[in-house]
Amino acid sequence: MKKVLWFIVLVLALATLSDHPVLLPYKQQLYAKFSDSTQNASKVKSDQSIRAITTRFAEIGADLGKGQQAELAQVASSTENILEFYQRYCIEKQFHPQFYGDSIKQVCRVIENNRSGLKH
Repeated sequence: MKKVLWFIVLVLALATLSDHPVLLPYKQQLYAKFSDSTQNASKVKSDQSIRAITTRFAEIGADLGKGQQAELAQVASSTENILEFYQRYCIEKQFHPQFYGDSIKQVCRVIENNRSGLKH
């Protein structure tokens, strides 16, 4: 318990002194490095999620018609399209003329399972 208390005091002290003129350049460099790494990791995760969604859509589309397959391909073409489709047809439950019943449930389930990587 004593170690945890010292750790908390150390973190608070660093947070308090981090705006000191001597430490500020190092803080900014460290922040910039972590910021770049985070952006790169987000981009990679987004690309992986889109690939996973596209693959699953192709599997689902094998049992569907050509128009539905084309619609799935269009939805999976970008993060914005996927998130917009998810909002409209999975969250708001609007009627989709090509997907209904089990097919819309499958599509929504695929997006739901991979949605965490799609944040922009």
